[in-house]
Amino acid sequence: MRQVALVLGGCVALWLVIGAAPVLAQRNEMPAGYPQSLEADVQSLLSRLRQGQPSPALLVQLSSTYFDLADDLLKDEAKRLEAYEAGAKAAKQAYEIDDSNADAHFFHAVNLGSAALLKSVVNVVMVVNEVKRCVLHAIELDPGHAPSLQMMGGLLIELPWFLGGDEKQGQAYLERAIAADGNYTKARILVAKLYRKQGRVADAKVQLEAVIRADRPHYRYVWERTYKPEAERLLKELSS
Repeated sequence: MRQVALVLGGCVALWLVIGAAPVLAQRNEMPAGYPQSLEADVQSLLSRLRQGQPSPALLVQLSSTYFDLADDLLKDEAKRLEAYEAGAKAAKQAYEIDDSNADAHFFHAVNLGSAALLKSVVNVVMVVNEVKRCVLHAIELDPGHAPSLQMMGGLLIELPWFLGGDEKQGQAYLERAIAADGNYTKARILVAKLYRKQGRVADAKVQLEAVIRADRPHYRYVWERTYKPEAERLLKELSS
């Protein structure tokens, strides 16, 4: 059981960072003072919600900002958990008002999964099906919803088979994400790793070079600190 728990913990940690979250922060441009500005952003959105009837768009914005706050700024695990749970709650409110909102289902999934990961592996296993259901529903609503395609692809290639993992299907979702929006650079990194595994070195290099050259990457804060350096390292390994 301990070995299974370690495997699950490692797998889920990997798929949670494709977001959207990992899926990570939705912001493509970072305002002055980011990420410290996120706390004020949350308070501003909460104030707007208190002033009138909450709209799905506003609730989704709040959910995504809570996710950014937990991922990019907060260090204390209790505060991060609180932010993820608040983000999941806001997204759920949004799709309860308008079930056709793909972003609402996506942000419910990434916040819910991230919160579970902070709690325990047991909690992760308990919410895997709910996370997958939300992501698949987002894709059903919008077949070109790139963050959901990226997240689903990462889920399928990282989860063990007994939790529904399927590398071939995962690759197909990742390739769809790239076709829908090539600025989701985590999808390109994951695909490059699969291509390398398959001996498709030239194709892997194309994906990694696209990550490095991206001029408008989603999740810019994480792209600068994680995705671009990782792509540079992998490309160097393939070229040596």
